[in-house]
Amino acid sequence: MKFKIVTWNVNSIKTRVDQLIGFIKVHNPDIICLQELKCEEKSFPLDFLSHLPYNFYIHGQKTYNGVAILSKFPADEIKVDFLNNPLPDQARFIEICFSNFLGLCRIVCLYAPNGGEVGGDKFRTKLEFYDQFISYVSSLISYDEKLFICSDFNIAPFDIDVHNPEMLKADTCFTYTEKAKMRTLLNLGLVDNFRITHQAKKEFSWWDYRAGAFEQNKGMRIDSIISTTNSIRFLEDCFIDYKMRTLEKPSDHAPVVAIYA
Repeated sequence: MKFKIVTWNVNSIKTRVDQLIGFIKVHNPDIICLQELKCEEKSFPLDFLSHLPYNFYIHGQKTYNGVAILSKFPADEIKVDFLNNPLPDQARFIEICFSNFLGLCRIVCLYAPNGGEVGGDKFRTKLEFYDQFISYVSSLISYDEKLFICSDFNIAPFDIDVHNPEMLKADTCFTYTEKAKMRTLLNLGLVDNFRITHQAKKEFSWWDYRAGAFEQNKGMRIDSIISTTNSIRFLEDCFIDYKMRTLEKPSDHAPVVAIYA
């Protein structure tokens, strides 16, 4: 028996709906966490997706942000915010719970703020967002649950996760301060599924649309699935689907896939 989870910043679900359908045909995931929908719930393209074997849990916002979880398992609980979120008016968080052969599972789909200019107001808000999210996650850690956080974290945690760490060390998504937040989150008892399965592999999940960044592989690994240590003995593989970034009019992010058995 397999349990397959995907996280993907689609950068507009309406634009990528056909790509999502094609991806599902290839991978047949059990859980799909989507970020940056750029639409409200009422505008989510359910007409194109309703034939698929998923329950749809959507927290949308007009034009910006937006997150969704597509789940083959009906949710026993749904949340669309966390305590003391400094950006409650932005659709960046959705969470569901259900049970399967792994036991009680909690899935968090998160779209973390980018932060804008280092040191600016948006950057400070990003750090506060992480402080409150870390506090929230610390309240969830339980040996009775398996917690999976699927996210565009907008942080590349280690030097191996960017194409040129020396050049980027002062840039948003790779400053020491941001990396410290990510490591604090991991130190709660969470494991980066990709890094634990590929300890020395330098691969990325995001490439700027500009200046041929993808063609030159000048990217960052800012999209991850992280999970509690009690899930890791079930982890079979975790990989980044580069092919989705080669399609015509792709998202600037590639999906990350984790397989548990």
